Order: sequence, then C-alpha cells, then structure tokens
Amino acid sequence: MLRHQIPKSKMNAMRNAFIIGEFRSYLLAKELKLSTITTWRYLKEFERIKAEYPDRLADMDFYIPEPPRPHRETILYQQLMNYLPQLVRAEKPGTKAKPVWKKFKALCPDGYTYDPFKTIYYHYVAEHVTEKPPKLIETISEEDQKVLSKWRHGNDHRRWQIVTTLRAALAGYNVAQIMKKADCERSSASQWIKIYKLQGLAGFELKKRKLNREVIKRMDSRKENLMKLLHQTPKLYGLNRTSWTILALTKVYNEVYLHQQASYMQLSYTLKQLGYSYKKSRDMLTSQDPNFREKIAHIQRILTKLKPNEKFFSIDEYGPVGIRLKGGRTLRTNIEGQAIIPERQRNKGYVICTAALELSTNQVIHFYSLKKNTFEMIKLIDVLKVQYADQERLYLCWDAVSWHNSKILKTYIEDHNTVNNPKIVIAPLPSCTQFLNVIESVFCGLAKAVIHNSDYACLDDCKAAIDEHFKTRNNYFKLHPKRAGNKIWGKEQVKAKFSETHVTRNRNSMRGASDKDKI
Repeated sequence: MLRHQIPKSKMNAMRNAFIIGEFRSYLLAKELKLSTITTWRYLKEFERIKAEYPDRLADMDFYIPEPPRPHRETILYQQLMNYLPQLVRAEKPGTKAKPVWKKFKALCPDGYTYDPFKTIYYHYVAEHVTEKPPKLIETISEEDQKVLSKWRHGNDHRRWQIVTTLRAALAGYNVAQIMKKADCERSSASQWIKIYKLQGLAGFELKKRKLNREVIKRMDSRKENLMKLLHQTPKLYGLNRTSWTILALTKVYNEVYLHQQASYMQLSYTLKQLGYSYKKSRDMLTSQDPNFREKIAHIQRILTKLKPNEKFFSIDEYGPVGIRLKGGRTLRTNIEGQAIIPERQRNKGYVICTAALELSTNQVIHFYSLKKNTFEMIKLIDVLKVQYADQERLYLCWDAVSWHNSKILKTYIEDHNTVNNPKIVIAPLPSCTQFLNVIESVFCGLAKAVIHNSDYACLDDCKAAIDEHFKTRNNYFKLHPKRAGNKIWGKEQVKAKFSETHVTRNRNSMRGASDKDKI
C-alpha cells in the first residue's frame, strides 16, 4: 500500500476511527475527501494489524512491512542475472561497479549500459554479499588518537572534517557515507585518507606562505608611515577632528605618501598588526580625600569585628525625585516601538526618602523629608535609637556632605553618648565616595522597581509604592536572613557589600530631580 499518497493526519483519523469501532468507509471517505476504495484498503490493513500485531495497533507509525517489489523480468535483466553472481564472486569485497561492468560488457556487448547496471549491481551486493569490505584505514596510533581528540573539540572546521573522515574510515564506512558524516566532497575525503596513509598527521599541517621580499618591505614601510601619522593630531592636516578614524587616516595617508598608496582595508589590517584597536574611555569615580586609606580601613575593621549587640547602618537620602511620567526599560512589541516621554513636564510634587540600611539584618528604615539637612539626620538617629534601644552600639556610615558633618549634629551625638544608650559612633566615608555607600545599591533597586516607567497621579501614590517596596524587601530578608554582603533582593545593580573596588551608584538608574523636573 502506498501510504505516502495521502496526508498522515488522514491516515491517523482513519486508524482512530477503527480503534474506537466507528470505521465507516463511505462516511470517512466523504469526511476526509478520499475515495471509498482508499478507505476500504486501509480498513483491510488495520484488520491485518489487529490480527497479526494487536499490541501495535495504537502505534500510528506502524504498518505491516511490505516485501520489496522484484525487478521486472526483462530480457536484459535475465541476461545480467545469468552472469552477475559469477562476476561478484570473482571480485574482492568492496569492488566498485565500473570494473565489474566492463567485464560484463565484454561478455555481453548488447547488455545494460553503466547507469542501470550500477543500480542493480549495488542492490544485489547489499542483499547477497555478507562479507564486509576492507577498511579504508587499518589503524590509527594512540598518539594520533590524542591529537585527533584535540582537533575534534577545537574551533578549526577543517580539522574537524579530517578527524571525522579518519575515524569513519577506521570504523569501516565507505566514501559515500564519510561524505555525509564529514560534510565534505568525495575528492576531499579520498585525499585526506591518502595523505594520512602516506604522511600521517604531519601531512595536514598547512605550510606558511612565503612572502615576496618586496611585499615585506612595503608592509614595513606602511607601518612606519602609519605610526608617524598616529603620533600627530588630525588638525595638523586640516581635519576638524580630535581623534583619528580609519577613513581619515586613509585620506591623509594617500595625500602625504603619494608613491605608497594604501586602501582602507590595508590600513585597517596594518593597524591590527600594530596592536591598535578602538577602545572607549571609562569614567572613574575617585576620591581626593588625603585620609582615604585610613577611613576605608577603619570601616572594614568595624565590619570585621561587629558584635551581635552592635549594628552598622549605611545612610543616605534618595531624591528629590519629581513625580511625573518617567521612562525606562520595559517589554514592548516591535509594533509598539519605543515609549515617548515628553521632555518638558509639570511635576506633581517631589519626594525625598531618608533611609538607613542595617547590614547584618538587611533591614531598611526610611521616612520622607522635605529637605536634606542636619535636623533630618537627627530625626533619623532618634528613630534608630528607639527601634534599636536594646543594642550596645550603633555605627552610622554616610558620605561627607555638609549636613552629615555639621557641628550641631556632632554636639547632639556627644550629648546623647554621655547620658543614654545605645552609643552612637560615626564611621564616615572618604569625601567624594558616594559610590562606596552600600545603600546606593538599594536605591538603584528601588528606582528600577517603582520609579522607572511610572506615572503616579499624586505624591501619596508614589510614597505608597516606595513603602510597599521596602516592606516587601524587609519581610523577605526576615524570612530569608542574609547579611548585606551577598546579593540584595535581586534588583540592585551590584552585590551590596562594602568594598573600595565596588561602584554601587549608577547615574542612569537613580533618575533623581534635575532642572527639567522643576519646570
């Protein structure tokens, strides 16, 4: 039965109908748009499967195998079959069709031409000859096997093809099978097998091309001339540029060195040979504090020796942030395109969030301020004193802005320490090192979660979102205790731990108020 003549879905539909006992040839033929003869033939096929292979009836891919159709008994075919068994027995296993055909034509000049003979010959050999043909390669040494293993897992496609060819030849594959496995031409596979037999793996090494001496001189001269141009500014040659491009170099080079013209690609290749490539400059946040090392070491000593009855706080203010339509990264379809954010907007208010991150418990305490000043810091200290009244000492770490270092604040802390507990100890960061303040990572996570892509109706809605963010975050770390030194919450830019090599502040993420917000 030629089952490929109708779609597989229709065959499966007929089989399912037979399995559930609802096979009606006429109705199925009408429904599936088939002839009733076709549905009747499949019914007989399913009945045979049910009788002979009942356990395979539900296998939609199984049909009773049909014996191959015999070749038509033509005069030429009968003539060939009279001689072919003798010719095959007289040849070695694996003999190609061409030499056998020549012998056959000598016996029967009026017999088959080569193309039909070849098809019948290989079919006969596959059915009647059980002896395997000799391997194209008899053996590969252990040393060569190690080298081939490296080639097999390398990045060189040619070497991969060679390895696949040699291993397939050793396993007994013929050239046609090797071509498919190695994805190569017949000539390449045969040539690689021949090279290995004669020269081993050394025959596959690519020989270096010998360059002409004149070419070498020309390349060395081009390098020298190009270096001279690179050490000069483009403005010396009338170009209004501060740095060189390859196009500019090509133009100036050909103007200066008229007798040694070079193309864009030649100069690009020469730059790569000289070790030049385009690299972007990187902005570095640095501190000019003369006591930078001492302050960093002091903070690290505190964190190393922090006791269970002591708490270390990273403190800062977030904002002011204008309440208006904000931009950011978000999932959008190609049809939607980018979201459009008006450059000039009227703000619905501003929010300043004063917060303290306790590093050992990963808890954030926050409130909202109208301004950034000393009195807000005193207010924060009062909140911390009440919430951590059972502690022996509270360390406060903040940057070197003026209201963190005012005389009023210092006096307030001294007066408190002489009378009350817990003791307040200041561990200031070096000047101009906001990027070392651990809470900046938390603020980045806050901005990405509830500020980016926002359009709050009023100030209270924004505050409610910030409150919910910190509440969820604090509850998470109460259920999953982790010190602020590993990954915090999962939305911060970097791991929130104190390290002088860390950059926790990201200007693009903060999106605080700017002059545009105040319009």
